[in-house]
Amino acid sequence: QLQWESEIVEYVQFLWEKTRTRSKKGEPSKLGVNVPLLGPRFLPLSYLHVQKRSGGGAIEPTMQYLKPLNIVHPFYYPQLGQCPRCGSDKDTAWEGWTSKGARELHGLFCEEAALGTQLRCNRCRELSKGKTGGDAASGMVAAIEGYCFTTTSAMYWKGWEHWRIPCESHAQ
Repeated sequence: QLQWESEIVEYVQFLWEKTRTRSKKGEPSKLGVNVPLLGPRFLPLSYLHVQKRSGGGAIEPTMQYLKPLNIVHPFYYPQLGQCPRCGSDKDTAWEGWTSKGARELHGLFCEEAALGTQLRCNRCRELSKGKTGGDAASGMVAAIEGYCFTTTSAMYWKGWEHWRIPCESHAQ
């Protein structure tokens, strides 16, 4: 499972580096047509896929135990860049992957995993340094503390209404 997750992380990191906005104009780079666009839900190969591949590699039973991995990353969900505590989207920065690893999830049909990134809010960081207890007056969500959030934690999603939670678009 760990090797499966690490390969997906490398792929998503590649996509992020290739498309991240670097210019002052704010226009992101485009992917080439030869780069496959996969995710945010990665499914392990099925028995049929392994069997039908050219070269026919040996089918290992351990492949059947791999869990699907859901990636919660700004490449797939750029709207997640808003701080859950103060609501700012200007003073936030993505700080890499979560250090805890993937979270185990109970899916409808099988067990799954989710891996997210860390979002750091500079505004909340500054306010927490000079903390005076006036969270309500400053527009902060009182139930949420801190300035670094993981996109797979319950604390991050605490203030989200269920209809605002982003999902994959199935429209064609």
